[in-house]
Amino acid sequence: MKIIDLSRKISGRIERSFVPLRVKGKGYRGVIYQIGFSSMAGSYIDFPGHIAEFDNGLDAASYPPEKLFLVETTVIRLNRKGLPREIKVAELEKFGPVSTPGLLVDTGWKKDVYHPEVYFYGEEAIAWIVSQKIRLFLSDVYENHARPRGVFVELFRAGISTVCLPDNLDKITRPRVKICVFPLPVAGLTQAPCRVLAVED
Repeated sequence: MKIIDLSRKISGRIERSFVPLRVKGKGYRGVIYQIGFSSMAGSYIDFPGHIAEFDNGLDAASYPPEKLFLVETTVIRLNRKGLPREIKVAELEKFGPVSTPGLLVDTGWKKDVYHPEVYFYGEEAIAWIVSQKIRLFLSDVYENHARPRGVFVELFRAGISTVCLPDNLDKITRPRVKICVFPLPVAGLTQAPCRVLAVED
């Protein structure tokens, strides 16, 4: 079994303080942290309620953990060299149909996802992803920020949760993996930083 960490490191405000401890006459300092960061820090999961109109009442605390643990996931790795920015349905459907509850698409994008030339899913490609009846979608890119195609609207409308900014996708070697997503169970959060692991048997 091989475990691949797909998580990006989280950066944010970290304040450290010390609490004096005395054990058997010897002094120690317990370390306590106050932390602050965005819900989009590191790798993060969006539940459908991230768009208020599709809030199904589930959040980081109430989403069933078994639906995020060892999720059988199909891996699609695209070769986009020389292709335009828009990901077309033909690029995806040659890998389908998808018979797993998870789908991971690695487009090979290595720059900032807010870069003006970022790859993005076209409307037919979005419809194909939704038609696969998955519940978990991971990708290194999602949207054209200048002219949105509505990828999140359609995914959340269908009840699909999304993992954004996964890392190390090039380390995956199998066409199928098991994905584990571990958000902190914070009530009320419909978008949360998380640890993301891929398990290859």
